[in-house]
Amino acid sequence: MANLALYNFIVYNLLQINLRNVVVFHCRQQPDLLLLTELFSRNYIFCQYINIKRANESLANLQKDYLDIELTKLGVFLDVNCDQSHLITNQSSQSLLYTHHFHWLLFDETGNMDRLVELFQGANLSISADVTFVTQQPEKRSKTDSLFTLYDIYNKGSHLGGILNITIDQSIYCNQTICEVQQYLSDLHKRTKLKHRNNLSGIIFKQVTVITYVPLNASEDKMLAFLNSEESVHLDWMSRMGYRNNLLLQEMLRFNVTHIWRNLWSIYDIKGGAMGEMVNQKADLSTTPFVLSPARIRNVFSTTEISEFRSICIFRTPHNSGMNSAVFLEPFEANVWLVFGALLIICGLLLGLTFRLERRWMRSCLKYIPSLLTTCLMSFGAACIQGSHLVPNSIGGRLVFIALMLTSFIMYNYYTSIVVSTLLGSPVRSDIKSIQQLADSPLDVSFEAIPFVTAYLNNSPRSDIRQLVKRKVDGRNPINVFTTAEEGVIKVRDQPGFVFVSEASYFYSFVEKYYRPHEICELNEIMFRSENSLNTIVHINSTYRELLKQTQVRLLETGITQKHKLFYSKSKLYCYESNYVISVGMEYAAPLFIALLIAYFVSLFILMLEISWARLSRRHLNIMK
Repeated sequence: MANLALYNFIVYNLLQINLRNVVVFHCRQQPDLLLLTELFSRNYIFCQYINIKRANESLANLQKDYLDIELTKLGVFLDVNCDQSHLITNQSSQSLLYTHHFHWLLFDETGNMDRLVELFQGANLSISADVTFVTQQPEKRSKTDSLFTLYDIYNKGSHLGGILNITIDQSIYCNQTICEVQQYLSDLHKRTKLKHRNNLSGIIFKQVTVITYVPLNASEDKMLAFLNSEESVHLDWMSRMGYRNNLLLQEMLRFNVTHIWRNLWSIYDIKGGAMGEMVNQKADLSTTPFVLSPARIRNVFSTTEISEFRSICIFRTPHNSGMNSAVFLEPFEANVWLVFGALLIICGLLLGLTFRLERRWMRSCLKYIPSLLTTCLMSFGAACIQGSHLVPNSIGGRLVFIALMLTSFIMYNYYTSIVVSTLLGSPVRSDIKSIQQLADSPLDVSFEAIPFVTAYLNNSPRSDIRQLVKRKVDGRNPINVFTTAEEGVIKVRDQPGFVFVSEASYFYSFVEKYYRPHEICELNEIMFRSENSLNTIVHINSTYRELLKQTQVRLLETGITQKHKLFYSKSKLYCYESNYVISVGMEYAAPLFIALLIAYFVSLFILMLEISWARLSRRHLNIMK
């Protein structure tokens, strides 16, 4: 009945970690497994039995035949006392099955630690391995009871120079019905397995870094000096920020690194450059964060987001750019101007009628009755807040005149406030809000000569980007199309309407360096590509991904990652509208003076007509006499 205690222990161990699927590699007779099968059934555990003696030929394809499943985690029980057990351990090592996807329970009734070391000394154990070695001893209280001792087995990374670690965990007492912890033999139970294994001393990671502003044939000391420097932080800021984060990661986990230098992020999404090194597992870490795509997500694992990637187009609209005579007509729509003009004419007619009625019925002291043209001129003068030397004597007429003046006062104040706010208000923004509008516009466009910009221009499936390339790139001299960030930003400042395209955080540094505060407010921005997050990555099958993720999340929570982000990247430009130096020159008043000059000519023409009419009338009178 000692087997019953072992079976109880197996069920107890699986239920402790909430596993309901298990594969049992054994060399027992089938009747001996009836009790275990009954226990599995009673606890809703699904099991597959594999007799090692009968499966010798198929063990060469262990993963494909038995352990290739889609479950998140699978329990595996192996009786090490079986003669062929080394075939299972060797094949599992070659197939890299000692990972967090499998819960291995290795049982050795004799407790032969030397054999354990022999089996796993050179095995491909990982730091995320869930391997428990179990020994059994008869309990003194009863021959049917047993005491099981558990050992935790892992390796920091055998392929990276790690050594085998065996840590005693606890002893568990099991009888024919129950199991319970008898004694904790170490402090392993006080922390998670990852916290127990977070000391990676002796491990050497291969770390890939993208550097575009230092030649690849430069010495490693020069490369590291560039990454550590705090001058011109905008140069390769993504790699330098990731490098600083990895230094802290390296200090916390105590691993060492060897460097792989590349000057490209990738060539075809997951091929070439630093991404190709990660996908092919030639590199374990990347200091350079990446924008994730569907193809990349299938090959790499994002540990944390550390910044944003914004590629934008900027161009400058100078203050009051494009102002013309229309600005003096914009406060009101055309129908409002028509209604207001009609109101003034009606008021002029009513005033003329009022003066005639007063002369006839009230014997007004006016020496002459104002003409309709004069009363309309009075109405227009009231609209311009000029008043009038002629005022009706009747109460009704004066009330009409007061209403006219009040209406004109409201209209005049509303009009002047809008004109002044338009002339002296916020910068005029461009109507170009999309890449398609930019492609259709006559504006000159230039791009920064960096790999990810040219790659996006050549490979983007977007129709508006293809139109932009066709109209602004094809057929032009590359010297005029591609330029450096510094030259492009200065050209945007000096040539209003010139468009420059690059990564925002990169050229924001030059904008703050070369632009005055009010010039920053005159910048227009168009998204060149959708904004994406920059993520630190490891290979999707990396056994260190959970440990690295937890450590990097800890750096994120403490604010260190945000500190590096604010130092190396800029997410926005600050516009201080109070720093505007407003200069309204004569060119903005020119339309008014032109209108005044036209009015003078019209008045002179009317005057000449009046003089001519008067002479003709006088001549006609002389002829009649």
